[in-house]
Amino acid sequence: MAEKLDRTAWASYSFGMAREILIVDDSLVARMAIKNFLSTADASFREASSGEEALSLLDGGYRPALVYLDLTMPGMGGAKTLKEIRARHPTMLVVVITADVQASTLEELGALGVSGVIRKPADKVSVLTWFGKAGG
Repeated sequence: MAEKLDRTAWASYSFGMAREILIVDDSLVARMAIKNFLSTADASFREASSGEEALSLLDGGYRPALVYLDLTMPGMGGAKTLKEIRARHPTMLVVVITADVQASTLEELGALGVSGVIRKPADKVSVLTWFGKAGG
């Protein structure tokens, strides 16, 4: 069943034009997992291991179609990074990936303008679903 769902998800999101994806997570393993999920998709990636690094890329002119953003990171955490991204790029798709799905956390993220939330550990279908929403 999962294999069929994965193929269906992939077929829906193959638009033939590479989309830029920014993956922001202090964990190399988590960044690699997201890239692995999208390995058959037409995407190119940039990675940032901190909120500060992500903002530096964006301030330097990088415009990804989608940002996958970890919530809990040392230094500038995901919520602060999201707030800063929204101040600079109000319409950019930003999906937070977190194990913290308490109502208060989701409410805070909603108030900050998050596009969506994926519960950790991220699954391939959720990652591909948001990739598809990033357009082509």
